[in-house]
Amino acid sequence: MSWSPLDWARSTGIEPGAPGTLPPLDPTPPGGVISIDRRAQLARVQPTAALGAIELELRAAGWTLGPLPENSERMPVVSAVATDASSLAGSGTGFLSHRYDESSQGLRLRILPMPEAQAGCAVLLPDFTRGIEALRLLAQRDRLPEETLLLDRNAAGLWLSAAEVGSQTESLLRPEDALLLMVAQGASGVASENIARAAATLTDLGAETLGQDVAQAWAATRERVVTATPALVAAGWEFERREARRTWSDPIAEARQSGSWVGMEATGANAHSVLLRARRLSAAS
Repeated sequence: MSWSPLDWARSTGIEPGAPGTLPPLDPTPPGGVISIDRRAQLARVQPTAALGAIELELRAAGWTLGPLPENSERMPVVSAVATDASSLAGSGTGFLSHRYDESSQGLRLRILPMPEAQAGCAVLLPDFTRGIEALRLLAQRDRLPEETLLLDRNAAGLWLSAAEVGSQTESLLRPEDALLLMVAQGASGVASENIARAAATLTDLGAETLGQDVAQAWAATRERVVTATPALVAAGWEFERREARRTWSDPIAEARQSGSWVGMEATGANAHSVLLRARRLSAAS
């Protein structure tokens, strides 16, 4: 069975408006990897090349950029650097941290060897506020896995629906619960150790571990949500994303709006701040 974004939109109770269309997509930027310096772990790339194409070339050679921004398949490297694009689910700063230097020969990016193994874990927390506190603890204690995404109850329903984990799993979430998805990468054995250490850090916050199946299902299907917009727009909905970085001392802004569905996410945590992201579904005007 394949996930239907339209069935999900109908389940929110938000009625569609007038069907619409998105502007045609620009052609995927040509070009890609110019060279790989394995000793220095740097890749020289064409600045206008698409991140998706670069990542495919790097993976074929045994390397990776790590967690990528949303819509990375068509996003030019120069745009990701200029906007410091945040990854869908990551830790630390945005894409600007990948940039090493630039010259007439191309732009050099920091790269990583493809991990030998990965391990995942999904953790339930009593509410989104304690989920934010969980991210802070993990970041400041240097226990944050490579990919980490915190979801409020609405957002968790969306992502679990897209991952097709089944209604039984979603029914475990209470109305105020938050869901923390974590995927650690590294040498064989190390990834699972890091995930276990991260989960153990959260026991005092009332965390309940759901195991690795939910996290792995999310990791395998995460592109479904970020590519759902064209189908939703064509059916009469607007599906928007807004994000802003906040320090750990800043209050969490309330993103709810009358007549719309809003799901809150948090990612990109570091010792000082976190990236808050809101996805909003509403009727097209």
